[in-house]
Amino acid sequence: MVSDHTTANGKGGDFMKKRTGRRLLSTAVTAVMGVSVLAGCGTSTAAVTSSTGASAAGTSAGTAASGSSASAGTSSTDASIAAVKDNGDGTYEVTVAVLDGMAPYTYTDENGDMQGYDYEWMKAVDEKLSQYTFKYVSVGADAAPAAIQAGTYAFSASAHFVTPAREEQFILSIPESYYPVNLISRKEDSYTKFEDLNGKSLVPNPPNDGLSVVLNSMAAQYPDVKYTQDPTSEYIPYEEGMEDVVKGKYDCWFGGETMYNDIVKGNQELADATFCSKAITTASCVAVINKGLPQLREAINEATCELYKDGTLQALSTKWLGADYFKTAQDTDSIFDYADYNADQADWYTQTK
Repeated sequence: MVSDHTTANGKGGDFMKKRTGRRLLSTAVTAVMGVSVLAGCGTSTAAVTSSTGASAAGTSAGTAASGSSASAGTSSTDASIAAVKDNGDGTYEVTVAVLDGMAPYTYTDENGDMQGYDYEWMKAVDEKLSQYTFKYVSVGADAAPAAIQAGTYAFSASAHFVTPAREEQFILSIPESYYPVNLISRKEDSYTKFEDLNGKSLVPNPPNDGLSVVLNSMAAQYPDVKYTQDPTSEYIPYEEGMEDVVKGKYDCWFGGETMYNDIVKGNQELADATFCSKAITTASCVAVINKGLPQLREAINEATCELYKDGTLQALSTKWLGADYFKTAQDTDSIFDYADYNADQADWYTQTK
C-alpha cells in the first residue's frame, strides 16, 4: 500500500476553495502504508464477494437519484473493458477491487464480510447509479494496481492519494475522503505548525511516499523553513520513527493522526512522551480508475458530490475514521468544491497545479 501524494493549488477559486490563498494539497494513493501499490506485484487474495444488497439498491434507488449515471452514459470504451459487463438492457455490471487488510478503509472482518469507510462509500455510490451495479471482489493490495490497469477490475478506493505515478497510470475521481496530516514531536517540543520545523530534523521517508510529496509541497509554500531529512529508499516503520523522535535521533515525524492514534493506543509510554498536533493540512483520497472508463468516473464523481451535499460522506468519516475529516479539510482550506463541480473539472488534479 502506498502513500505517495501530489499537490494541487486552488485555481482561481473555481473548484478548489482557497479561503486564505494557501496551496491545496491533494493526495491519492494508499495513504498509510509502505509497500508501493503502483508496483502492481504480488498476488490477489482472489476471494470474489458480490454485495447483492448494494447491487440491488444500485439498480433501483439510482433511478430516483438525480441522474448521476443516467446523464453520464456509457461509452464504447467503457463497455470494452473486461471489468464492465454489458447486461444488454442499458445497464452494466462493474467489477470493483476491494483491497483487503486496509482497515479502517477496506478490509474483511472475522465473519468474512467486507467493511470499512471506502467500502461503504462504494456501496453508497452504487445506490446512486441506475446504469451501473457494482460487484465487489476482495483483492490483495499488491495485485490490485496492475489488475486495474489491465481492466480486470474497474477501480479501487482505499485511502489512495494523488501521486504523479497514479496520474500517469490511471484516471482519478474527485476526493471521496481526506487524510489529516500532522506533526508528531516530543512532548516538550509540541510543534503545532509547519514553521516550527525550521532547523529541525525529520524522520526519513522514501521520495515517492505520499507523505513525502505532501511535505515537499508544503516546503514549496514555506521556502524560509529549512529542515533536514536523511535520504532513504526504504520505509522506516512508523512506530520505529516515533521512537527515534523520542530518543532524539530526529525532531519530528511528518505523519498523520490516524497512524499515530493506532500506534499509541497500544503503547502508553510512547503516548506519554509524544505530541500530535492538530492537522496542518489534509491529503485528498480518491478512487483509482482504469483509464478506459471516463464515463464511469463521471458517474462516480456526480454521485460523490451528492453524497457530500446530503451529509453521507461526513457521517461515514465519523463512523469509520473517528472524525469528520471533511470538516478538517474545510478548516485547513484543503476542501474540494463539491457544490460547483462539473464534468470539465474531472481532471481537477492536473488542472490545479
